[in-house]
Amino acid sequence: MLRIAFVCYLFFSSLPLMAQESNLRIYSATDISAIRPLLHEFETLNPEATILYREFNTQELYDELLDPILPPPDVVISSASDLQVKLVNDGFAQPIYDVPNVSSHQPWAQWSNELFGFTYEPIVFVYNKESFQNRSIPHTHEALAEQLREQAKFYQGRIGTYDAASSGLGYLVASQDEVTFSLTGRLQESLGRARADIHCCTSLLLTRLTTGDLVFGYNLLGSYAMAKAMNNEHIGVIVPEDYALVIVRSAFVHRDAKAAELGADFIAYLRSPAGQQTIANNTALMPLDRTLGSHNDPENQLNSSTNFHPIRLAPELLLYLDQHKKTQFLNSWSQALGD
Repeated sequence: MLRIAFVCYLFFSSLPLMAQESNLRIYSATDISAIRPLLHEFETLNPEATILYREFNTQELYDELLDPILPPPDVVISSASDLQVKLVNDGFAQPIYDVPNVSSHQPWAQWSNELFGFTYEPIVFVYNKESFQNRSIPHTHEALAEQLREQAKFYQGRIGTYDAASSGLGYLVASQDEVTFSLTGRLQESLGRARADIHCCTSLLLTRLTTGDLVFGYNLLGSYAMAKAMNNEHIGVIVPEDYALVIVRSAFVHRDAKAAELGADFIAYLRSPAGQQTIANNTALMPLDRTLGSHNDPENQLNSSTNFHPIRLAPELLLYLDQHKKTQFLNSWSQALGD
């Protein structure tokens, strides 16, 4: 029987201490529907455990953890790798050991025995199929920039992307785009001229793409987009052919966790062969172990010849979180997008 409780913090903070010992409090910037099979299986493997799961967007999660008044969770999960590295660097995590090494070729997917990646999720383009029935679909960043200039009327107010100012994931992807692609500034200006529709979350953008309110989505989270496309005839997904950033969703045990041992067991499970197989077969996420593929990727785009750029869990991510650097970047981003 599934015992996951999708609750607000006030519910479990009122529980007696003894009752809390078998409760695993997870704060996560992951849709509950996407991660539920993992939570269910972990509870099956650990019948004494009850998971109390609270969902945030990436920036809300980070801000919540900075509030010293609020009781801490046991495990923190987010796709905003830079914010995760920042929290670990600032002492919010505790080291854990005996965590499975998913691949010897991915040392960048963990950091300092405290932060552990468990997914491999490309950043993609998404399009409304009906809108592109008689049009060429851009498969590279440069092709998209050209279409935004040459087909301005078609895209006007109908292309969507993350709000880099309010979404932690949005800021990470936008800033890493600047590092990776020399024409990012030009593409941002093209998005601004097209009056791009900006949102905090993939789910909102996918809904608008499904209805046709938007015809194209730029820099969306591929795991959610591919899962949506599996059961939705209206949208298609493209892994860009020139390069694709890759998000590594990561987890750590909070330094003040009441169920630290259970939290460490959960992270070990996420990176175990069983956990990785469940991610591949039963969730809307994509496993760190790329040999497993993903049931949401029937066209096998994850094994294409695209130049994948995983965003490494490393101190270098702190550069764009420097307050001066972040303010400068967001000012440029806002000016380009006409915000």
